[in-house]
Order: sequence, then structure tokens, then C-alpha cells
Amino acid sequence: GDSRATHAAALEYVDRHIGRLFAAASSRRRCFAIVCSDHGTAYGDDGYTGHRLGHPAVWTVPYAHFFLEPSAAPEPEAAR
Repeated sequence: GDSRATHAAALEYVDRHIGRLFAAASSRRRCFAIVCSDHGTAYGDDGYTGHRLGHPAVWTVPYAHFFLEPSAAPEPEAAR
């Protein structure tokens, strides 16, 4: 089941790899990105646990949107 530890492990995994995803998405042109979750999870908030319940911990969904600008890739050695 889900726990704080499994969620932390999932976030660590995403943190390790999201940079590569963003770099690939913006490698050719400016890219609009949306990062969000589907729902939150209560871990003892007001005595509730889980995500199949009506509680602000579940309703509050992380969300961000932003543009990824193309990175200026260094020129290959042969082109210099």
C-alpha cells in the first residue's frame, strides 16, 4: 500500500529523471509544460488516512505550468 515512504521513493525517482524529460521536450523548441497530480493522500490528517475520502488533504492537488526554453547546447568539438 501507499505510505509516506513509498511516496517519498516515487518522488525521489521522478526528481532523478525529470531533468532528462524536460531537456528532451525542449531540445528543439520552446515547450509548455504542466506538472500536476491526480489527487492528494491523507496521512493521519485530522485522523483520516487514504485518498478515497472528502478531505482538503485529498482535494488539494499540486499544480504548476511553465515554459521550458530550448537549452543552448554546446557546439561539437569538430564544429569549432
